[in-house]
Amino acid sequence: PLGTSAAGTQVSVWHLAGEAAAAAAGTQHLAAAFDWMERTLGPYRFGRHVGTVSIDWPGGDFGGMEHHPRWHVDRDSLADPVIHVHEAAHGWFGNGVRLRCWEDFVLSEGTTTYLAARALEVVAPAAGAQAWRGYAAQLAAVPGAAPVWPATCGQVGVVEAGLATSAPYLRGAFLLKGIADKVGAEPLDRALASFYTANAGATATMAELLQTIGRVTGYDPTACAQRWLRTLDRPSPGPCP
Repeated sequence: PLGTSAAGTQVSVWHLAGEAAAAAAGTQHLAAAFDWMERTLGPYRFGRHVGTVSIDWPGGDFGGMEHHPRWHVDRDSLADPVIHVHEAAHGWFGNGVRLRCWEDFVLSEGTTTYLAARALEVVAPAAGAQAWRGYAAQLAAVPGAAPVWPATCGQVGVVEAGLATSAPYLRGAFLLKGIADKVGAEPLDRALASFYTANAGATATMAELLQTIGRVTGYDPTACAQRWLRTLDRPSPGPCP
């Protein structure tokens, strides 16, 4: 057991023998981050007892998979707080609001990558700052030509579109960070909450998220989204123009 949110959701971690220390390190902020997402984005849809399940995937795999209400994290990533919060955030984006087409992969992965760092910077500022430093280092290794947001819908899958890379995760996260740096993190929180409230349990597109951000914040993110998600260069992190 890790704690119970203000809404009454129990948060836990299930781990294998010999993993207690790694599980404790990785989930030290998970209950607080989950509570922040419930309070900030809206009610969680997938039950009253949630948390991380440690998985020993073969082949030296890492990261996680957003099975809800008990998402999976590979044992090699179990000590990483960002992975746990990222998979938890899929309860709102990717699972709570599903993708209308695979070309909108960034709607799920870019948003949850942003939310993991955003939640951590609220509940554990040092961990949040570390998350953004880690993202920046990873971004520097992402090829500028890696596709992020194809213009079609329902024409290709993730693999066929070349989206099975870190580019949608990182460039999507830094787009939202650029918007937050422009309009303020809390106005963007409200936009994400508005989008979730309108689309929870249904499908949506990245274009619809951008429209909601524009409506709620008063800032049109179209040009910034074009720069981060559709150009072949790799923008530098910073506020949207």
